Amino acid sequence: MSNFKPFQLPFISLLLFTSVFTQNSSVFGSPFVHNRSFNRPDPLCHLRLYKGGYDIRNRHYWASAAFTGIHGYAMAGIWVIFGLGFGSYLMVKSFNGGFHPFLDHPSSYYLCFALIAVFTSIAIVFSSLILVANQSSLHRSKNLMDTIFGAASIMQQTIEAVIQGLIKIQTLLKPYDRPTSKLLNQITKQMRKETTSIQNFVEEAKQASNHAMKAVYIANLVFVTANLVVLVAGCVVLFLHWHPGFIILIVVCWILTTVSWILTGFNFFFHIFAGDTCSAFENFEQSQSPGDNDIMSIMSSCSNSSTSDKFMAQIGYTVHKYITESNSEITYLAHKMLQPNKESDDSFVIERICDPFSNAPSYSYTPGNCPPDAIQIHDLPSILSTLTCEKDTPTETCITEGRFFPESSYGKTMAYIESITNLIATYPDLQSLAGCTPVKQAISDIAMHQCKPFRTSVRLLWAFILSLSIDMMILTFLWVIKAYQEKGKHFSLCSIVPRRHSREVSRIDQQSL
Repeated sequence: MSNFKPFQLPFISLLLFTSVFTQNSSVFGSPFVHNRSFNRPDPLCHLRLYKGGYDIRNRHYWASAAFTGIHGYAMAGIWVIFGLGFGSYLMVKSFNGGFHPFLDHPSSYYLCFALIAVFTSIAIVFSSLILVANQSSLHRSKNLMDTIFGAASIMQQTIEAVIQGLIKIQTLLKPYDRPTSKLLNQITKQMRKETTSIQNFVEEAKQASNHAMKAVYIANLVFVTANLVVLVAGCVVLFLHWHPGFIILIVVCWILTTVSWILTGFNFFFHIFAGDTCSAFENFEQSQSPGDNDIMSIMSSCSNSSTSDKFMAQIGYTVHKYITESNSEITYLAHKMLQPNKESDDSFVIERICDPFSNAPSYSYTPGNCPPDAIQIHDLPSILSTLTCEKDTPTETCITEGRFFPESSYGKTMAYIESITNLIATYPDLQSLAGCTPVKQAISDIAMHQCKPFRTSVRLLWAFILSLSIDMMILTFLWVIKAYQEKGKHFSLCSIVPRRHSREVSRIDQQSL
């Protein structure tokens, strides 16, 4: 029992597993690999199509995704160029005598006022909807990031729990089995590197994601707030009929419309990125096959069921083999010293020591299958101490008292028993680590419960900003018309038509009476 060399096998398997684990980088630091190919223009490659997959470490993926918002960026550029050209034309025209009066009929004033009021109201409504959608997308983004980072933290805690369990085994075996102790030391160092890798990733990615989410949120919030202020100011200028105020309002509205189109393109890119992210999660959730859909590079090893099953079966085999040989050796020693007759039940020791692992080939962990009167492995140290024959005690006394286990083997045997106990206690954490359970649970939660509302909130945010951009273009043109319609006219406070038209309307009304 004490010379059982296969005890090293699961630790060799664990060393190989953690080596692959570390070489592939962190579970969460790895890129999302090519689970789906895109055909998008890549501005970094002279607009040649990017045909790769969803890879957050690939700058060509980011460039091609950002380029999907080109309609917004292009409209912003066109609007700026048109504004400069139109502004220059108006300045030249003003120096050459200005414009002839147009839209000077009383009904035209009412129509222009009504159109400005309608499009201003629409702009206020869309601005309010953007505020709601912006808050919702921030909330959804935080929930998604918290799920991912929460899984990373659980993974880190699981690795740390495994490390602590292996350190206990290493301490127990060091006086009796130095090769295994050295192997365990190598494993714990390897796993320490992985916990450091995960911790560094969580800190860096959390900071970067928080900055990105806040940048998107603040940009939208500042723009909408400024837009609402300008819309309210426009209403005041409209009733005051302050002509310089119209000019200032037109310039500011032109700038805000440009920013609105830039944000339209950026939020469309955000919408595309959210869709790509959720598609990657959903595809992995549906297939669970690293051969078809590697969502992360580490998944090719830890999500491979055959790899993790073989690794866990090796641990199960070791514990199963150890308990079986321990039962056999204890039974042999008992028979040798106590010499029971043929009518004795020579198998009761084997039956009373619980083996929590099933037989070949799976060696699955089934602690509930032990008989009710079976001795748990963690109870063996206290039981073994009562069956140990001390070297100073006469053999006849030990036989009489049923103490058949030699004291010379007690220390080493206890070390192995306690090591097996610690290995069994660590088994659930090892199983979770080998199967990447926290990662899979996080992906499942995101794919099934978070992706749909996340994508919806981002899509609505883009749609509302697009609608506001169109509305602001029309409203800006209406302000231009209104400014030239009222140029050189005199209005009473809060009136809609000029004083001359007001007197004419009053005179016509009196004549009709």
